[in-house]
Amino acid sequence: MAGAALSVSLAALSQPGARECNEDAFGYWQGSGTLVAVLCDGAGGHGGGQAAARTAVTHVLEAFAPRPDISVATLRRLVEGANDAVVAQQVAGTRTTDMRTTIVVLLLDVRSGFALWGHAGDSRLYHWCGGRLLGHTRDQSLQRRLLEAGLDPNAAAQWQLTSALGSREGFDLEIIHAPRTLAPGDALLLCSDGLWSALDEAWLADSVLGCATAQAWLDRLEVGVQRADRRDQDNYSALAVWCAGQESGREDLG
Repeated sequence: MAGAALSVSLAALSQPGARECNEDAFGYWQGSGTLVAVLCDGAGGHGGGQAAARTAVTHVLEAFAPRPDISVATLRRLVEGANDAVVAQQVAGTRTTDMRTTIVVLLLDVRSGFALWGHAGDSRLYHWCGGRLLGHTRDQSLQRRLLEAGLDPNAAAQWQLTSALGSREGFDLEIIHAPRTLAPGDALLLCSDGLWSALDEAWLADSVLGCATAQAWLDRLEVGVQRADRRDQDNYSALAVWCAGQESGREDLG
């Protein structure tokens, strides 16, 4: 069943944390009735991760705009193309040799509310409906594999990923099992692990309650990260997607 047309506002947050370089990147593009949003968390050190993340984000946006189709095939095309773009920028003997990046991508038809998303790595997409957290994407990390196997997840470093862009051998793209139809009152959050790992899960689940705008929500999340006061705070970034009905006349608050 087709959903109602949406009025979508966005807000973004990206901070270096305790690191010298911010290797997160994000972007979005909205055309006539369609929206793509993407967030990446680079890895590779010495600026290589930053290059990988920016390359992947740029590719997704530039590849979607001429052909703004909301489908699984398009989602795969965008992410596979982003991987190829990162690999093409790797130069032996330079900071880009082993650069990698996580990725999470959202495709949305604002006319019907039809939404798809997919990811590689441990950057997440969270979905709230009416203030209730419905869930989030599963991390592609060694910690998650150990946890699911009933083993001690602390045996693995948090940054050990089992999939990421930048591999000539390919990567594992996980796409939501079934498309979602978003409605007014839904909210989505694309974020890097530097944000979600700094926040208590219960607090994060309730973070949207009482917020009137996407920006107010991100302001609350940033305060939460700052209060965690982690000495090793990683880069933290988030892209909030706030859904309202077109009849509300709400302007872009991002």
